[in-house]
Amino acid sequence: MKKTSLRVNIDLDLTLEKMDMMSKEIPKINKLDAPMPGNIIDVLVSKGDKVTKGDALLILEAIKMGNVIKVPTDVTIQKINVLDGDNVDKNQTLIEF
Repeated sequence: MKKTSLRVNIDLDLTLEKMDMMSKEIPKINKLDAPMPGNIIDVLVSKGDKVTKGDALLILEAIKMGNVIKVPTDVTIQKINVLDGDNVDKNQTLIEF
């Protein structure tokens, strides 16, 4: 007996499909921007490092809290645009991949 599968699309599925958000592909990223203004406490990587999804890249202090910024996918560090102690603005490019 041959098995068949059935997929029922709900409104959310149709909306996501129209917005081209149903792809299983992880978009290629080439940089890390500051998610908020703050102070760089510690840069944990160096140029040329190969890092994997979830690895810590740096610690950004904002509102007196240290935030560990992690990489969302596997990348190789191409350029680091900040140093320990630097103040950064929101959306400032911190690291390039």
